[in-house]
Amino acid sequence: MKIIEESAMSDSLDQGIKAGLCRCFPADQKVFSKTRGWHGSMPAWSVIYEDAGTIVAHVGIVDRIIKAGNHPLRVAGIQNVFILPEYRGQGLADTILKVSMKAAGEKGFDAGLLYCLPVLGKIYTRCGWKLLPEENIIRIDETGVEQTLPDKNMAMFFPLKVSEFPAGTIHLQGNDW
Repeated sequence: MKIIEESAMSDSLDQGIKAGLCRCFPADQKVFSKTRGWHGSMPAWSVIYEDAGTIVAHVGIVDRIIKAGNHPLRVAGIQNVFILPEYRGQGLADTILKVSMKAAGEKGFDAGLLYCLPVLGKIYTRCGWKLLPEENIIRIDETGVEQTLPDKNMAMFFPLKVSEFPAGTIHLQGNDW
């Protein structure tokens, strides 16, 4: 596993991550062929696992101050997790998520935050992530308009400095990632 700060991201690593994203998310190939970001949110750092020079597992981490209720929190936002199909079932998702949250704790984050499809929740739960109660999650879209996160997504957090996520509306203070 390697942790790569965004400022040290080489062109070849960038291309390798984008190739993996395109392969694992073919419906979003138009976006991921050009950028590793989602809705304009770029990772502060990435965790990758390589095999024979190919990036086979990845997670990007967005550094964001959000508001939960009236409480500001610095969250490590999980973004664009992928494991190439032929490498699934080997524990790489668990390992890459644990490495990313260990690094987030060392960097002083309050919590990890992610939103995913419910079918993926079991992966995150076994790695120590907790389901957030159904609160409104507000994002600011590309046009500057506040919108709620789509209902198809569920939100989860990873306790770092905070053991419980503050109750109330979650405002991402920017677009989702």
